[in-house]
Amino acid sequence: MSQITQPVSLSTSKWKTTRYKLHLPGVRFIPRDISGVTRVNNGAVTHDVEEQTAQTEQLADKMLQQVFALLHRRGITPNDVQEQMLTSHVRAMAHRSISGEPLPEVDASLFEEISEDSMNLARDVVAEFGNLPKEEAWLLSVHFEVAKENL
Repeated sequence: MSQITQPVSLSTSKWKTTRYKLHLPGVRFIPRDISGVTRVNNGAVTHDVEEQTAQTEQLADKMLQQVFALLHRRGITPNDVQEQMLTSHVRAMAHRSISGEPLPEVDASLFEEISEDSMNLARDVVAEFGNLPKEEAWLLSVHFEVAKENL
C-alpha cells in the first residue's frame, strides 16, 4: 500500500505550490541536483569534477586504443604530428561525451571532399561513443583523410 508524505512546499519565481509525494513500497528515488541532473554512465552529464575527469580519461584511453587499432588494420599510419592532433581530438570527444558539452555549429559543406572511406571510419568511431552528434564524425574524418595521404 502506498503512503502519502507530508506536503512539500515548492517555490517558483511567482507561485507557490504544494505537492504530495507518493512513496510506493520497493521504489527507490534517484537523487538529482538543483538542475535535475543525475550521474549516468556513458554520456550523461555529471557534476563531480574529479569523477568526470577520471571518466573522461578512461573513455579517451579506451577510444584511442580502438582508433589506432582500426587505423592499423586499415594500413593507415599517421605521422607524429597527425597522431598528436588525432589524440587531442579523441580526448576532446571523450570530454564532450562525458560532460555533455555541445560542439559549435559545423557546416557540412566543408566536408564534401572527404572520401566515403574516411567518413565511414569516423562514423564507426563516433558510434562507439554512443552519444555524440554526427558532426563529430565530419571533424574526425579529416584526421583519417590526412593520415591516408601518408601511404
